[in-house]
Amino acid sequence: MLLGKDLYRQLIREARHLPDSRMSDHYLERIRSSFRQPPPPESSVQALRRVKHAQKLLRHLQAANDGYPHALTRAFETAYGVRGPAKHAALAPFLAPGLASRTFPAPLAALVTSPTSHLSRPPSPSQLRVPPTLPDRADPSSDAARLLGPLTRERERAVRRRWWSVQTGKVRPPLAVRVRRGGEDVTDVGDARGLLERVGLRGISEEALRAGWDKLDELERKATTAAEVPPQGLPLPPRRLQTPSQRAAAAHPLPSPSSSPPPRKPAPPQLRILPPSSHATKWHLPKHLTPRFLRRRAAALLEHAPVLVVHVPSAGGPERAEEERVRFEVRRSDRARGERGGVREATDEERWWLEWGAQQQQQQQGASPQAGGKGKARGAGASKKQR
Repeated sequence: MLLGKDLYRQLIREARHLPDSRMSDHYLERIRSSFRQPPPPESSVQALRRVKHAQKLLRHLQAANDGYPHALTRAFETAYGVRGPAKHAALAPFLAPGLASRTFPAPLAALVTSPTSHLSRPPSPSQLRVPPTLPDRADPSSDAARLLGPLTRERERAVRRRWWSVQTGKVRPPLAVRVRRGGEDVTDVGDARGLLERVGLRGISEEALRAGWDKLDELERKATTAAEVPPQGLPLPPRRLQTPSQRAAAAHPLPSPSSSPPPRKPAPPQLRILPPSSHATKWHLPKHLTPRFLRRRAAALLEHAPVLVVHVPSAGGPERAEEERVRFEVRRSDRARGERGGVREATDEERWWLEWGAQQQQQQQGASPQAGGKGKARGAGASKKQR
């Protein structure tokens, strides 16, 4: 069991080896802040609980570095604010306006009624006004109210409060809040925050707004990362199809032969996480941390990270009239898994294969008429000989 400095050093080492830069920075800051802050006076039971929590974090980082999909997905979600304390901090500005009266303002209603941001079947707008769990006695003109008496005010408040808590607990917070004025994106943070304050979202700071935009742009870039084009001329074909001169001029030529014997094939690495039982469904076999695997993790994270788009009209006017024309839209990124436009850009090798296939197809189409003409001529000559 690792304790003290050994545990701290092992946590720092594992956090530095994470395959994503934002993920690594997040866990490094989290580990350093938790170890550097002065610990409060606590009992031996609380100290043992803190040590077990740190060791659990160490096993989680080891599983992510070893390639276990569920551990890597959890690390992605924690680093980008989809899970953990950052999730509740991002959702707080939408809950604060209706927290006292347990109502659903327009931004929160858009999140709750959208299937993109709701974890289960979203309610309808009419169910937000009248919860389906509210008894019929709440209506004084109903038959149940005339027979059993009207519902008390305390009971109705309790039902509405419970319905509000259940629905807001099933909402994913938006990864970013975009503002569109007159059909065009607002790129200035100050102008965007001013428009959000005008429509009722006053709890979102400029730092949080900018951080959400950066996270969304970074995830979209990582979900579609492709190899860069070589600076010299056209991209080379795959190495197995290159000429000797092309291989010699490549950026990474083959190493020169040496007199030392060839190195032995390294043994397969020993997994630090023991293979669990087959009943634990989340512990699949670990994956190799390839660029394709990381691209798919980023696209899967975008699938569960909604984006709130606030449409504001460009024409000026009274503030009340402008608030009535504001529209809130919840959508996924175009780079999310399964969405339109989620196909990444082709790499150099893939473009070479596409061009090569197009050339082969053109050659076959050009050779087919000639072959058909030769066949007809041969057929005509054979018929003449028979005559």
